[in-house]
Amino acid sequence: MNDQIIEIAISGGMGKMGQLVSEFIESKEGYKVSGIYDPGKQSNDFDNFESIDEITADILFEFSPADQINKNLSQLMDKDINLIIGSSGLDPETINELESTISENQFICVIPNFSVGASLQKIISNIADQNFKNVTIEERHHINKKDAPSGTAIDLATSLNTVNEESQEDSSSDNYESNTVNNVHIKSIRGEEYIAEQTVTFKNSNESLTIDHVVNDRSAYLQGINYILDEHSSLKGFHHGLENIMIDRFKI
Repeated sequence: MNDQIIEIAISGGMGKMGQLVSEFIESKEGYKVSGIYDPGKQSNDFDNFESIDEITADILFEFSPADQINKNLSQLMDKDINLIIGSSGLDPETINELESTISENQFICVIPNFSVGASLQKIISNIADQNFKNVTIEERHHINKKDAPSGTAIDLATSLNTVNEESQEDSSSDNYESNTVNNVHIKSIRGEEYIAEQTVTFKNSNESLTIDHVVNDRSAYLQGINYILDEHSSLKGFHHGLENIMIDRFKI
């Protein structure tokens, strides 16, 4: 019987996702929170790391804000620590450097979305992409989400090869922000009534297909987080996207 306790550190640990994960870790047998790193904030329940250099753990969850994540990761590349990155806003250069500097016994998972539903949406969208010429994405998130488009929307758009023969809407208003990523139009809406939602619409001259995903509670993300933790011993190397880790389970 293996009685080893896996220690988990959480960067951005005082944010909503950080607190959700820390509570989950403490309830999961065989795991414990080694500490929280969140500059300017202090946890009353766990040890607080004052700097990245102080972080000690078997696995580090990174949930820092988009405007901080790339700076954090540039420092974390010097630490031989397993990383699960759930923050959005990673620069392509940062991702390439993470992949190229990973050590032989380390794993790094870049997960734009921990939701199983979002992973299925991406897989189905990539199948539909082969049969439709036009696609648009609308993503809706809570009012405090600063980055737009979301990391999930960008990740999906960059995975598609749709031609988009129809003209793409490019205007913006006070109610939403409009962007184009990889020739895919993305409408970003922020409102207090949303947690996280994404609608992908495929069209051709004869029909359309809409794939809608709605998160009703942030606990939905815990299913994907739990899966990664249960599989962490076999996750050596670099992994991008929950769907690429769970693909065998989907049977598609």
